[in-house]
Amino acid sequence: LSDISDIKAKDFLNETGKSCTCKKELNITEENDHDQAKWDRDILLYYGLDNFHQNHRQYADSRDDKQLNGKRWTNGKPDIPDFDCEDPNHSANISGEVLPIFPCGSIAKSIFNDTVKMSFKNSSCKKQPITLLKTGIAMPFDKKRFNNPVNDSELYKLNGLIEKPVTWPKDIWDLDKPNPSNNGLENEDLIVWMRSAPLGNFRKLWRRVDHNDRKHIELKDGLHTGYMYTVEIEYNYQVSGFDGRKKVIITRANPLGAKNKMRGYIAMAAAVFFYFFSALFFLLARAENSSNQKN
Repeated sequence: LSDISDIKAKDFLNETGKSCTCKKELNITEENDHDQAKWDRDILLYYGLDNFHQNHRQYADSRDDKQLNGKRWTNGKPDIPDFDCEDPNHSANISGEVLPIFPCGSIAKSIFNDTVKMSFKNSSCKKQPITLLKTGIAMPFDKKRFNNPVNDSELYKLNGLIEKPVTWPKDIWDLDKPNPSNNGLENEDLIVWMRSAPLGNFRKLWRRVDHNDRKHIELKDGLHTGYMYTVEIEYNYQVSGFDGRKKVIITRANPLGAKNKMRGYIAMAAAVFFYFFSALFFLLARAENSSNQKN
């Protein structure tokens, strides 16, 4: 959709320390979608980062899986994290008591924290917010590896027992306060981020359009032509420190997953690789058989 690494937004964030809002208007037309003027449901939003290397070994290892699974807990109190988490993995409160960083490590510390809103102008030219779902974005296998150490409704009791990562504006119990099942370590934004990307340029699933919300029944079967859509990004995540760029991608889901050119390139490269070596081994086998027959 759009590059949101706008120089003005970066300068504003660096100079004031405050976030700002970036807006992008778009519509669905035959010109920008080639052969059709409607995007069938389900519509997905991704964020993309360039030149961010989550696959760096030291970065990828900087986590405590036992803590993330809610098992680093003794006698009703959280334990100090494993030393695989880079320092600092603990902090001290006002009274000098040592408290664990929760969650610890470089991956959690650098979590993507921009926020997104989406709206459209209906047939009466009235601006209508689009409901974006924060759940259903993490892989089921990953969700099993992240568990809160206490009941979802009791996360607030961690206050005074843990310290949040220094870069986090919110505490762990405030990640999705209205939805207790998506809060704490079980927050799907956190789970998605904690799965390290294999390449330096990557995208991660961010939100899903709720097509079943009757407040915007016009979108029940997808995004239609004739409506003007607006995407609003609250710019919080700095990319200037690693000379990176960030993007918002709007795409459609299908049985094979969302559109991803890189996935196609990898599949084509793998097909060429296996075809080449299959042909090579076939020729070598024929040459060996011919040699054996002559002998």
